[in-house]
This record gives sequence, C-alpha cells and structure tokens, in this order.
Amino acid sequence: MLGERIRTLRKQKKMTLEALAGDRLTKGMLSQIENNKARPSMESLEYIAERLGVDISELLEKVSIVELRKVLEEAEKIHEEFRIYFKHSEETIEQCSKLTALIEPYISNLNESYESARLLEIYSRSLFCLNKKEWTLYCDKAALIYDLLNLTANRANIAFFRGINFYLEHRYQDALQCYLEERHHIETTHIKIDPMTKVTMDYHIAALYSAIGDIKATSEAVESALEYSRKEKLYYKIDDIYKLATVVALLVGEEEKFHYYLKKLKQYGEFVEDKIFEELCDVIYVEYLLHVKGEYHQAMPIIDQYLTFDENTQKVTGDNWNMLQKGKAMYFAKAYSEALLILKTIYVPKHTNHPVDQAIYFTKDIFIALCYKELNNIDKARDYAKIAYDCYFPLPDSIFKTLCNETYKNICLS
Repeated sequence: MLGERIRTLRKQKKMTLEALAGDRLTKGMLSQIENNKARPSMESLEYIAERLGVDISELLEKVSIVELRKVLEEAEKIHEEFRIYFKHSEETIEQCSKLTALIEPYISNLNESYESARLLEIYSRSLFCLNKKEWTLYCDKAALIYDLLNLTANRANIAFFRGINFYLEHRYQDALQCYLEERHHIETTHIKIDPMTKVTMDYHIAALYSAIGDIKATSEAVESALEYSRKEKLYYKIDDIYKLATVVALLVGEEEKFHYYLKKLKQYGEFVEDKIFEELCDVIYVEYLLHVKGEYHQAMPIIDQYLTFDENTQKVTGDNWNMLQKGKAMYFAKAYSEALLILKTIYVPKHTNHPVDQAIYFTKDIFIALCYKELNNIDKARDYAKIAYDCYFPLPDSIFKTLCNETYKNICLS
C-alpha cells in the first residue's frame, strides 16, 4: 500500500513525521496518508517524493524498489547454497520450493530494474530444478532486462543457464550450439565484455568442445582464455582451465601437453598455497602412470598416501576416486581378488555429467571385467565388459574408450 511505502521510506531516511511534512503538509494529514486513511493529491505526492529523495514512480509502484531489494536479499541467502547440478537432490528441491514461494507473489509486479531481473532469474532457475516448463518464460524476461541494462556478466550467466538445460540431459552438441549462439548475441549487443566474463565464456566453451570430443576446438578455446588472462594479468578460473587442459591432454594421449599443463596446475596450487591442488595433481598423474606408462609401482605409494589402512579389518578405505585408482593399481599388481573387492565399492556420482569425468569413472567396469577374466569367471567378465562397452559407446574417443573396446573385443568377441 502507498501509506506503508511512504512510512518505510521515511523511517529508512530517519525522518520524523514533522520533518517529512515540512511546510506544505500537516503532521496529522501525513499520518492519515501513512495509515491509508487519506489519499494524497498528485501535487502532494510529488512533494513527499521530493522530501524523501525518490522518484514519484517509486511511491506509485505496486511494489517499491526498497521492498524488492529486501525480497532479493532474502532470496540470495537461500540461493547462495543452490547447486543446479544437484537438481534432483532433496536439499535443492527444498531450496527451490522456498524460493518460488518467496518470489511468486511479486512476479506480476516486477519492473525493468536489476532487482526484478535477478528475482526473475532465480525464480526461473528454481522452476527449472522443479521441472516446471515455464522456467523459460521467466528466463527470457530476465535476459531481456539484463540486455536493456547492459549487465553483461549477469547476461552471460543466463547464457550458461540456458546451455545447462541441454548439458544435464547429456545433449552436449545442443548445449554447445546454444552457448555459442548466446555468446554471439552478447558480443554483438553489449557495449563491452568485462575480462572475468570473457574468460568464463572461453572456459565454458572449452568444456563443451571437450564434451563432444573436438580436441582442436578445445585447445583453441583454452589457449584463447590463457592468452587473454596473461594479457589482462587475470587469474580468475585459471585453475579450472589448467585442470581441463591437463585431463583432456591425458585422455587423448598428448604427453607433452599433459606434462606442461600439469606443471602449470601445480605451480598455481603453490601460488595460492592450497593443498587441494597437490592431491588433484597427484590423482591426475596417477591416471597417467597407470594408463599411459603402465608404471603401477610408481603409482601405488602416491595413491596410498590418500588412503587409510585398517589393521583390524585389513582393509583400505578412502574417497571414491582414490579407491578407484587403488583398485586399478591392484589389478596391474596381479592382486585380482583384492582389486575386485575394491572396484566393486566404486560408484559413479549422480552429478557426473561431463564425458571427461564419466570416462574416468567408467574404467571401474573395465577393470572388474579384466579381474574376472584373470580369475577365470568368464561369464562375469563378459557381463562387465558389456556394461563398460555400453557406457563408453556414446562418449568421445579417449585412451579409456580404446581400452574398453579392446577389453570388450578380447572377452566378448574372441
């Protein structure tokens, strides 16, 4: 209501009724206006707006900008922990339900402000995760406002969000095409793209090219992002770019590039003094030792430093990825029964959507098949070789896919 908006603004400005009334209104009349018992004339409204230091349109809006900002602030707090890749999790569904309930009452009263666009964007993302088809309508509205306001970074987030729709369905070519079209739109309609947004777009394009197996285009996008980052002295997303470049080089067997990017990733980790990068580099290097060099002896001590050995149960425990590597190393060490016990505990996380990550996790079924073969359980070996073959079939070529095809051929077709 108009009265509440005037009262809220007055209190925010720390003005008394008397101060706002000035010499043109009485304190009693202003009190009646604030309590919605009297309706001010347009002339009085203009005077009140002037005293409050706001545009008259803000007083006349059904929802004031102040109220929208409060709603947005609350929405951002909920949205802060939002993870679109986990759209099916109970936590995400609960967050989305809260967000839609919070924003929905204001949807019909939104204008062309940043606050409105951001609320529309959050509302759209929430509807998307709740599998509501109308998410596209609100996404389009948010994109239009960001375009009008020339808010490039926000508009780029919309571009990424639109591509996610296809990416989460594993329609990588469609995701890439969508993102390329969105990027072209931004580059041709926005005045200037800030450095962080440009690097982010280069990274996402590189990731999508790698998802369809276009290594040449991936390398070009990576180099473009790195060259621009060097020029701008920008370190934003540099870790993600080096990680992607390192893993892609591993998958296609480009050893020189692999060592170059792995070295850069290590240097970045040392620069930011984050031990996570030490483990990340070790994990990637172990894959190289096992699958490219065949040096399980060298890989084993690197793996073991991230695992725990229980003296009572005589079992090793650790995170999913390191346990996968332990199982593969045990196979190469010809400890087939032990390897099998470990590999059977490995699972592919639900949020694993990128073919690069899938290709690494799917090796579990290849090595289970190989273990069963060595243990002379040919029926089980065939079952797992077929599972692996079906998993790798839609994925781009890689050293892992080659191993899968060779395993399938040797076990199922011989």
